[in-house]
Amino acid sequence: MKDKQLLRVLVIVLIVFLVLNIVFLALKIISEFFFWIVIAVIAVFAYKYLPKMRK
Repeated sequence: MKDKQLLRVLVIVLIVFLVLNIVFLALKIISEFFFWIVIAVIAVFAYKYLPKMRK
């Protein structure tokens, strides 16, 4: 049960990070390059490692 809670917290943190990433891009706090790097890193993490953590 504890693993599912940890996974849920991790997913929520990633979603908050993505929303902040979009807000920072809209406010011109970060560059478009950094925006896409963050998106790519989170996408790779979600595609490769989250399914392994579920098992």
